[in-house]
Amino acid sequence: MDIQQLLKQVKNDPQMVQRIMQSPDGQKLMQMLTQSDGGSSLDRAASSANSGSTAQMVAMLKKVMQSPEGSALINRLGSQMQQ
Repeated sequence: MDIQQLLKQVKNDPQMVQRIMQSPDGQKLMQMLTQSDGGSSLDRAASSANSGSTAQMVAMLKKVMQSPEGSALINRLGSQMQQ
């Protein structure tokens, strides 16, 4: 799934995001996104995304997708969001 498309879905359905982030895959994604700095980068990226600039969030998700585990995780989450 395209990251930009995924971010648009997230913006349009906050309840879906809450359900997915409470799932085991969502929790694993949060761990991956916050492990390097305790969540500071994620906070900044989320704030920028809320203001309309998704570049930081896209960069973070692309970094996660560089590993096979991260790529599989993002694909599973994308599939959950399409249901």
